[in-house]
Amino acid sequence: MSKSLGLLEKIELLVPGFRGYKQKELIREDDALIRRKIASLLDESRQSLEQFLIYVKRKDIDLALRLDDLRLELMKVSQMIRHAPYGYASLYNRVRIKEEELQQILEHDYRLITLANEILNATNSLYGLQNTGEILNKANEIWGKLMILEREIRFRNNMFKIER
Repeated sequence: MSKSLGLLEKIELLVPGFRGYKQKELIREDDALIRRKIASLLDESRQSLEQFLIYVKRKDIDLALRLDDLRLELMKVSQMIRHAPYGYASLYNRVRIKEEELQQILEHDYRLITLANEILNATNSLYGLQNTGEILNKANEIWGKLMILEREIRFRNNMFKIER
């Protein structure tokens, strides 16, 4: 994507229908769009891995078991973001959103979508690998990105909780 595009425009290109948390009544809808997009990318990664597993099971059952653990983790993180509580409740309850808060939310959402895309690309790249070592290295790379994504999702869930 071009550097001339702003963060909001980049997210709008990645998530059709996203409006940028600008209208109070649409904040929850925008939040749901972002979460569904991330979950969808992770589901695509899982499906790609499932197809790759069919090939690997015939050659190396230990490797297949390791990749199946990764498949389960992809499923878990996808469900974690998909079923997270509707976010940004404190934003929804306020009349005006501060510009710096909005920028922070957009940056975080973009980081999450970018990570999910990187996971999908890494998963799809497994098909080009031949030996067990290369496959394990790529699987470890995916695990690392998935752990970062999971941590970022937890952060997102806590980002704007209402303080009592």
